[in-house]
This record gives sequence, C-alpha cells and structure tokens, in this order.
Amino acid sequence: MAWRPNLFIKMVAILLSLISVTLLFYGLSYRKDIGVITSQIKTTDLNHLEFLTQQMDNNINQLAGSMYALQRDPTVRDYEQIRQLGHLIDPAQTIMTVLEKLSLQTSSSTWENRIVLYKPHSGETLGSDSSLSFNSSILGKPLPAGWEYISEDKGSAEAGFRLLLSDPIESRNDPRQAGLLMSMYFPVSNIERMFDAYQSQNKGDTFLFHPAFGVILSRNTDRELAERIVATLTSSTGQGSSDIFSLKEGSFLVSSVPSSAINWQVVHYSPLKQILQPIRSSRYSFLTGSAILLAMSLLFSLQLYRQVQRPVSLLLRSLNRMKEGRWSTRIHTRTNPEFTMLNEEFNEMAEKIQSLIEQVYLEQLRAKDAHLKQLQSQINPHFLYNCLFFIKSKAVVGDTGSVEAMALNLGEYYRYITKADHSLTTLQDELKLLENYLEIQNLRKQRICYEMDIADDLLGLHIPRLLIQPLVENSIIHGIEKKIGQGFIRITASQTQETVTVTVEDNGAGMTSEAIASLHARMSEPTREDGGCGLWNIQQRLKTHYGDSSGLLIAPSSEGGLQITLRMEKKEESYAPNSAG
Repeated sequence: MAWRPNLFIKMVAILLSLISVTLLFYGLSYRKDIGVITSQIKTTDLNHLEFLTQQMDNNINQLAGSMYALQRDPTVRDYEQIRQLGHLIDPAQTIMTVLEKLSLQTSSSTWENRIVLYKPHSGETLGSDSSLSFNSSILGKPLPAGWEYISEDKGSAEAGFRLLLSDPIESRNDPRQAGLLMSMYFPVSNIERMFDAYQSQNKGDTFLFHPAFGVILSRNTDRELAERIVATLTSSTGQGSSDIFSLKEGSFLVSSVPSSAINWQVVHYSPLKQILQPIRSSRYSFLTGSAILLAMSLLFSLQLYRQVQRPVSLLLRSLNRMKEGRWSTRIHTRTNPEFTMLNEEFNEMAEKIQSLIEQVYLEQLRAKDAHLKQLQSQINPHFLYNCLFFIKSKAVVGDTGSVEAMALNLGEYYRYITKADHSLTTLQDELKLLENYLEIQNLRKQRICYEMDIADDLLGLHIPRLLIQPLVENSIIHGIEKKIGQGFIRITASQTQETVTVTVEDNGAGMTSEAIASLHARMSEPTREDGGCGLWNIQQRLKTHYGDSSGLLIAPSSEGGLQITLRMEKKEESYAPNSAG
C-alpha cells in the first residue's frame, strides 16, 4: 500500500508553506521599503537643511541690507562731508545722530553685529560700540566683494564674517582714496546658535565648511568625524546634495547645501543606523512573531490530529466569547496534559490581549492629549521676540510708562499660556488673556480698539486653551495691518440648546468670496504636511474636543473685514462650578 500522509503532516506542510511564502514576500518588501524610506529620508533631510540655510542667508542678507541702507543715509553722508559742510551743519550733533543710528542698526537685528565707520584721510572712527576700532591694515589692498571670513576680529578672539563698503564705490580697488569706509562684522556664534537649535530637533550634527578655511563647528560636534565627512564630499556644484557615506564609525546620511550669502557649505550628518533602527526592530519582531506563530500552529495541529472533540469545542466556544468582546474569558477545565497546556496558553493569550487592549485604549487617550498640546504649541512662535524688541526700543528712548505696561501685560500673558496643569480653561480666563494680548498689540501699533460682549452665564464655559487668541491675532496680522486707519475688533458669544458660538469680527482688509472658499477647503483637509496653519489647527482641535459637527465659520463682516465664528457642540462638562480665574 502506498504511503499517504496523515492529517497532521498535511497541516504542518501547509503551515510551513504559508510561513515560508510570507517570509519570502516580507523579505522582498523589506528590501524595497528600505530603499524607498532611505530615498524619502534623503529628500526630507535635504529639505530641512535647505530651509535652515535659507533662514541663515535671510539673516545675513538683512544685515547686509541694513549696511547698504546706512550707506545711503543722509546723516551718514553729512558726516562723510562734515569738514566741507561745517558751516552749514552742527558737527557735534551730526556725529551724535550717526552714533545713534549705528546703535539702533545693530540692536534692531536678532543677530549680534558691530558697525564701524572710518575716514581714511583723517583716520576718524565711529562705531556702534565706543570700544570698536578700524583695522587700517586692509587699506593697502582692494576690498573683497561680499562677506569675507576672518579668523578673529580686532579686539575680539571670536571668528566671524565681515562686510566692507566704500564711498564712492570706485574706491574699492584703492580704499585709501575713499571718503568713507563702512565695516560690519558678526561673530560665528550667531550661526552656532542656529545650528544648536536645529540639532535639538533633528538627529545628527551640523557645521559650516569652506575648502580654504576648513570647518566651523557647533559646540557638540565631533571635529575629527566632521573632517572625515568633509573629505568624502565632492566639489560644490551650487546645488544641495544628500548621500550616504560609509566610514569606520558606520554609515552616515550626509546632506550639503551651499549658502548664497557667504559662499560656504552648510553640512548636516546623522548616523544611518540610528535613523533606520525602528525599521530593523520591526523586522526582528516580525521574525520572532512568525516563530511563535509556527510553534502554536504545530501544537494546534497536533490536537486536531488526535480528534479530541470536547476540548476543541470548549476552545472554540471560548474563542467565540473573545470574538464577542468578552476579554475576561478563561478556560478552567482540566483534561489531558496536552489540552491543559493549550488551555493555559489560551488563558495567557487572553490575558495579554486584555492587557494590550487596555494599554492601546490608554495610549489613544494619551495620543489625543499629546496631539492637542502639539497643536497648541504651534501658536505664536515670534510673539515674544517682537515684544522684547519693543521693550528694548522704548527703554532706549526713556519711555518707562510703555515699558512698564508692556512688561505687565506680557508677564500676565505668558503666565497664562505656560500653565501646564490642564488643557482646558474657562471663557472668562480666555477673555482675560485676550485683554492682555490686545493691550500688548495696542502698545506696539497704537491704532487698535476692541469690544467684548459676553453674557455672564457664559463666563464659566470650559473650552480648550488658546482657542480664541489665534483668531484675534489673524484679525490683526491679516486684516488690520493690511489696512490704513483705526482698527476695530469685536468679540461676542451666544448659545442655544445644542451649541455655543464665539465670534471675532474686525474691520480689516477682508477677503474675497473665492479666497474664503479656498480657506474653507484648506481647513477641511484631514492632514497637512506643513503642520497646518493656525485656523486649520483650531478646526482640528474643535473637531477633536467637540465632535465633527463643530468647527470654524468664516464670512464677510458688516464692518468691512472678516467675521470668524467658533461653533462648539455643548458637552456635559462644558461649565465649571467656579469660573473665577
């Protein structure tokens, strides 16, 4: 009689075939995914570095632009010809005015910088700082075009970049013939701070490279490793590049972008192993899970081969209970040792599933809370800087009243938004925040008036924090600032049995119906690759907290600007027992 495989062998053969095919396709898919993900990582890393380089170039170009503007300033022109115009102008007053403008020019930038004016014929020097002097050794050669790197500035041990301008322009070839030379210098610590901030949000290290001068590193960058990476880079082609290089320390993703402002390369590198570690971990988890699945399948096939109907029926009934969502189901019946082991495995699996389901539920709650906090953190990125510059400017001119008012309102504003005790607040506290914010804006712009019409029974309403302030900020930035004249903002609130609405209305520049429709479409997108605009963030927070029927409504205002309405479905916990803030 010919040998015929029994049921057990058939089941094992089928399971082995299925697992083998699964592993084969997974291996092919894994290799393809690694290639696609590596390509995406290259593109993303290069895009981030290009954005960083563009920010750096913008800051440097702003410094250069201020120099060119200063060169054309009438007072600076008078200072250049002060001896010839001495009978027409007050020399002392002219010098004081030039010094004030130099000081204002250096303090108005977020980057540390120094400006020096020098007259080659008389040797006179004026600087934004009285301790500054002009390095006259550069007079014997033509002035360089654009920014030049200097290993140290006179009177300072810190390296930096210098821009030299001459008047008239034709005297660049022989600076000794110039009527006035202007020098601006900024230290490399400005760039280092940008790199440190960039590295705190991105893996790896960032540095500057120039074939003639070597590398400029941030504080935590490994110089030896950076120099080896520089040796692998090809010559600059004027475009950014991103590639993977293998060194003795491992493989690194290296991206390089040229700076158009200073003609240096901005280089960022990160260990490829660190980037791909999550993918490799999932591969090992899959293989481990496949091995566990194979062992359990063999055990299950053995029990089917022995045709023990009662334990199998009991197991099937238990599985059906689990399928119905009764996660506490356990098998306590003891039969032969084999099925007793299987029953114990089932109980352990059910316990793990129950535990995992509870963990997933808790993780979903944590993820939702983290998402809300992440959306809140995208609001007001540069607000503090503008206020601090206002305080500094007013302090310079001695306007202590404005400094005191700005400091008090700014302190109240940030004391509120930095509270981390709860993600919700009351409408009363949110309105207090708006008063502080509008007072701050009015101190800066001095042409904004506002009105709040809120019924007392709505002041205890619980709403997510920082929900209304971005709308008022949009009204100022995109509405009132784009229109000449007095600005007006009205904030009102009302309720029905099902909903509560808060409306922000302004008399700003407004929007066309087509622009409003386009804005509605962008706010309705489920995800945004760019992180989302402020209105999109608020729309997502409203839907997350109050449901899909809540959201933003945008319409033209009778005042001439826009009317934006927050529509919130009522919830049981919407009112606080005590609304005192």
